[in-house]
Amino acid sequence: MSEPNDETWLREGLAGAVPEPPAAPDRAEGARAKARRARRTTVAAAGGVAASVLLVAGVVATVGGSSPDDDKAADGAPVSPYDAPACPAAPVDTQTQVGPDHVPDGASSVRLCGGNEVPIDVPKDALVHGVDDVAASINGLETAPSDLACTMELGPAYQLVFAYPDGSSVVASGELYGCRQVVVDGVERVGADEPWETFIDRLRAQRERLDPPAPVDAATLECPAATDTVGVPSVGRAQDLAVAAYCAENRLGSGTWRRAPIPAADLASLVADIRANTEENAGMVDCDVTPPVPHIVGVTAWGDRVDLQAQCTNGWFTVDVATNAVWSPSEDARAILERLFGEAR
Repeated sequence: MSEPNDETWLREGLAGAVPEPPAAPDRAEGARAKARRARRTTVAAAGGVAASVLLVAGVVATVGGSSPDDDKAADGAPVSPYDAPACPAAPVDTQTQVGPDHVPDGASSVRLCGGNEVPIDVPKDALVHGVDDVAASINGLETAPSDLACTMELGPAYQLVFAYPDGSSVVASGELYGCRQVVVDGVERVGADEPWETFIDRLRAQRERLDPPAPVDAATLECPAATDTVGVPSVGRAQDLAVAAYCAENRLGSGTWRRAPIPAADLASLVADIRANTEENAGMVDCDVTPPVPHIVGVTAWGDRVDLQAQCTNGWFTVDVATNAVWSPSEDARAILERLFGEAR
């Protein structure tokens, strides 16, 4: 029996490092992690061999799937979260849809889209990593009982649109009010907060691995129109503002504004104050509402729109209507806001 040469040794080592393909679509995330670990092991092993052997390693590694343009997830996810299928033009009626009573594994992306009730802030990027975690958070909810009693208020609604490599899609609609139902193909479950929070957590984690898009110029920010309804925050948070402008309404309800871009240093101070002086479940604040009624409008580094609406002139601002979180500016922050009011044109 002949002794193995360097090329045979390297081929056998690399073969052992390459992971087996996932047995089922719902194992895609684990396969991606395993593949990344395998590629790191392959590079480390190749670094210690002779230059002639490195040439062979380069060929084998390319065949194994680590070429520069092979940046897709094992489940067929697009390279960029912005390449995923867009939200539907109008919310889907999930009560009348026909299909499986759950969200199948193996989707290449999922988008957070608006529902039929109070609007939400819709992120521009889709989730392409950890998609099956969102599906599992829906499938694990309890089916709604037939005698479920619900409150009658309205609130924010959302849809999670799962896109599959074959071009099909599955939509789950959730209501963050009343019975907090989630509906997939006519099947009602209870617990709409869990899929909402799972999606947001996974999207924030995904963003930590990627570069944000080009920043927005503060000079292009527009004050709210008279018909604007502040969307319920989803991924974007006031404490993540990257650029912003101060808007003061000339007359309550007029929709005409004076505006001042907020300089970066001032915005950094205001954001720090928001983080320090925001309270959730703050209850009702009784105050006189007299013009100007200021807003702080802006976007995060990822393009999420944020609109902080004042309720008592510069006394306090609504940060999150879903949790009734309010920001009460400190004296230093109020001084900045008063100066911006004077600079607004």
